Amino acid sequence: MADQHVASKSERTKDRILDAAARTFREVGYTAASLRDIAEEAGMQAGSLYYHFESKEQLAEEVMTVGVDGSYATILSAMDDLSDTASTLDKLEAAFSAHLSYLLDQSDYAVAILRMLHQTPKPLRERILVRQRTFGQFFGQLLEQAQKEEAIKPGLDLSSLRMLVFGAMNWTPEWYTTPGLSPAELATQLRRMIER
Repeated sequence: MADQHVASKSERTKDRILDAAARTFREVGYTAASLRDIAEEAGMQAGSLYYHFESKEQLAEEVMTVGVDGSYATILSAMDDLSDTASTLDKLEAAFSAHLSYLLDQSDYAVAILRMLHQTPKPLRERILVRQRTFGQFFGQLLEQAQKEEAIKPGLDLSSLRMLVFGAMNWTPEWYTTPGLSPAELATQLRRMIER
């Protein structure tokens, strides 16, 4: 029983560090963030971080992994909530809405990725990009299906469209303020931009 208590306390501390790191990386990026800044944000001594993470790079990788996986899981959950009769455009809109909601309402982690990915060491960046490609392939398949169904504007290059849509969504934390359009309403705007 004591071991379970220690393990859960250790996990809670690790989660607190990750949350603090995500907020710090979101605010200042990878290069400007120090372990001292992250420890201060987590309310602990910098040396205590090393019990959980060997380096800033390892901590950054964990934050980015949580961000990518969290957004993808949110999107898959939104897909599960749709009826069996949902159109491909309905699926795209739900995926847009879930991703925007994760970015704007739920996660320092996802926004931290945007701030620091291109500042991280190349091997780390490549590992995260592999994870993001799986995420991107999911959107690519939805766009291909929508094109086959002639549900989106003809003549669109799907690879470019996917990158443009992601660029638009991923930039929203830079300008989004509340009150304004909700993530779901923004997703509807994106749908209207591409639908036939």
